[in-house]
Amino acid sequence: MYYPVEARIAPLTTIRRDRLLPAPGQVLVHPGELVGPADVVARCLLPGEVRVVDVGRALGVRPERAAKYIRKTVGDPIQVDDILAVPGGLFGRLRGSCRAPVDGQIMDVRNGLMLIESETTTFELCAHIKGQITNVMPNRGVVISTAGVLIQGVWGSGGEAEGVLKVLVDNPQRPLRARAIDVSCHGTLVAGGRILDENVLEQAVEAKVRGVIVGSVNAELCSFLESLPFPVLVTEGFGTFPMSRQVFSLLHSHMGREAMLSADTQTRWGARRPEVLIPLRAEEGLPAEEPGPVPLQVGDRVRALRNPHLGAVGTVTDLPAMPQVLASGARLPVAGVDLEGGESVLIPVANLELIR
Repeated sequence: MYYPVEARIAPLTTIRRDRLLPAPGQVLVHPGELVGPADVVARCLLPGEVRVVDVGRALGVRPERAAKYIRKTVGDPIQVDDILAVPGGLFGRLRGSCRAPVDGQIMDVRNGLMLIESETTTFELCAHIKGQITNVMPNRGVVISTAGVLIQGVWGSGGEAEGVLKVLVDNPQRPLRARAIDVSCHGTLVAGGRILDENVLEQAVEAKVRGVIVGSVNAELCSFLESLPFPVLVTEGFGTFPMSRQVFSLLHSHMGREAMLSADTQTRWGARRPEVLIPLRAEEGLPAEEPGPVPLQVGDRVRALRNPHLGAVGTVTDLPAMPQVLASGARLPVAGVDLEGGESVLIPVANLELIR
């Protein structure tokens, strides 16, 4: 049996997510509490950043001479723009002074260099998900459960965001256009079939959207996507693939609801997919539990992960017991797949992703 990688696309399921602090801290909620996306569930102190100030370079003197101009000692508290060192005499006044770049404390002074540790900062962990606290991990975080729609993508960047879902196209084949993003999109999560150029993203920044969900994007835009002030989630892959009909149907049917977008992607240890969560009321149906891994079976919906059918979605119709010889000459375990366009193909099972 083959257990392929999976992408969850569920119209109604029970979703459980860990919310963990980056360092030990204080959990502010208790099991059974209901929380909203913006509620703070835990808090911790993050150590300050260590900055190196080259006093000699700032004053224009040799390192061995810089020490006699330094006005602070180890352990002294400082505030931004405090004078750290200043040379005496006429030429010293012309050179100017060396000032503190941040608030903090002097850690060390040596060879004309000063080590400064900036002040600690308070990190507040928000729930991000509308749901119920089902478990508390003392000093570390919580587990939040909710019932709703779960849509996992293949790539994302930009962190997390919440907002009202707004689908800007009427067909999963249609690209997202800049002219469709206007003032009504302010503070929303916008969705479209695909993104073809930077104009769409620049308009999204101008309209101050909170996030973007698309089927595919041009691979050349990857670095630009990572620089945006909001998260972007790609459901199918890089290229010109349309959004899958199943994903589009779910997004379109829940347009106007509050949704949570988490675009962080991790492919190695502790793999994590970008995802969209749409909480639903309990009376809208009985949610199923998130299932564990299952083997590939006839009838499963799958997505091809390699060329020549990269991004294509279809249904498994056959799982031959013996490996098959492919056009490349390789002899591999394969699956017979009926693609959405009507074509029937054989695809190596290692090149398939299970959609469920």
